[in-house]
Amino acid sequence: MKQMMSCLLALAMVFYSAPVWLIGSSPAAQEGEQDPVPKLLESTYLELFRVAPELNLPSDVIKKHRDRLKEEQDREESELEAEEDTLEDRVSEAQDQLEALNRDSSRSPEVEEKRHNLHCQIQTSRQQLQELEVILETGLDTKYENLQAKLDVLELWPERYHQVIEMVQNNENPVGKFGDFRDIGFRGGPFEGQEEDIQTGREAIEQMHRQNIFPPEVEDEKIRSYVTNLASRIARHSDLKVPLDVTILKSEEINAFALPGGFLFVNSGLILKAENESELAGVMAHEISHVAARHSDRLMGKANIANIIYQAAQLAALLLTGGVSSIATYYLLQYGFFGLGLVLNLSLLGVNRDYEIEADILGTQYLWASNYDTEGFMSFFGRMAQEEGYVTGLSWFRTHPPFYERMETTYSEMLYLPQQEDPIRDTDEFQEIKKALEENLKQMEEQDREAPTLRRVYDCDDFKSEGTLKENSSQNQ
Repeated sequence: MKQMMSCLLALAMVFYSAPVWLIGSSPAAQEGEQDPVPKLLESTYLELFRVAPELNLPSDVIKKHRDRLKEEQDREESELEAEEDTLEDRVSEAQDQLEALNRDSSRSPEVEEKRHNLHCQIQTSRQQLQELEVILETGLDTKYENLQAKLDVLELWPERYHQVIEMVQNNENPVGKFGDFRDIGFRGGPFEGQEEDIQTGREAIEQMHRQNIFPPEVEDEKIRSYVTNLASRIARHSDLKVPLDVTILKSEEINAFALPGGFLFVNSGLILKAENESELAGVMAHEISHVAARHSDRLMGKANIANIIYQAAQLAALLLTGGVSSIATYYLLQYGFFGLGLVLNLSLLGVNRDYEIEADILGTQYLWASNYDTEGFMSFFGRMAQEEGYVTGLSWFRTHPPFYERMETTYSEMLYLPQQEDPIRDTDEFQEIKKALEENLKQMEEQDREAPTLRRVYDCDDFKSEGTLKENSSQNQ
């Protein structure tokens, strides 16, 4: 009876908190009313899971929008490819102008200014080209896979929702392969043997330090203490059986990763991107789940980890020599080790689709056990999926692909778990830490500017790429 009342209360809260336009778009929508789907696709996953059971949109409506999205993706891809061609022409033309300029023996201020502008033109256009390549290779597919997954919520979740609610009302909550959630911390099975992973993780870290692969650490004691305490709280309410070692990395990449044996790395970009403490806690809980369930060992074993370290060492060699042979290494240089999370998560961690789903389930349970709002991870996931053109966030979806199955499993787990009493969503301390981190990163940036570098990078902050090439062309004629 208590669980049934909780479900009814949850339903009431859903309709109380849902946007008015969503509630108005009911299955009884009159013929001729505006199509609600485009607006629905702008919603977060949480909003969609809440309202989809009441919408029951016809399958032919969903199919129409699936076809429309495919057409939009093809059109956008063509436009981006045309933009790529334009940028390539711009670089080529600027280089031709440099050659012409080099035949001028004068060293007047006007000539040197033209040279500087052309250098900035090439530098800026090349950066834009690399961003376009990443978008074409990964970002565009991610964007439309996300939208298709939202259509899956509208089409598939209503039936599944009623199944889940019936199970909850009948006290038929699935125990699952991990055992009952009330036994968190005392469960065996896949959680056994974590101690064997400590040496593996430690050796991996030592090797990467020797190869200068890691970004610099954020060493501010207040920030480190806060993040460590937050992670430790989750670890105490998890199936982790080894000590947790937390490191904060100065990296704009919005991600975190965990190595075998309890080594958790949190990027500064993730902390700044999280809107509240439960979102940061959600990502940490997800990563701790990978360690607790020994996904790396189960998928690939220790032998292959050495190969991954070797690959990472090759990346480090490219960094140290200034060589750029791929998009990944380009962003390592440009954005502070962008792409490192991809190497570590997909390989060292041993991520695959099934293990990501496992980490979603376990992470939700750990949030619940820690009395954090269980919507935290899903909320962060949904906001990341809304992003467009945010380069440093793309690796999040390379390591956390937006499959509908993952969203459905996570939301179902949230319904199975008992209702939380006054869960933690945010704290003043988290917001203060974000401000302190921003200030700390500014200081680190100032120190970086004064440090020696093997790469020559022009100061083009005041450079306007659009129109500059045309001006240079007319001046050289």
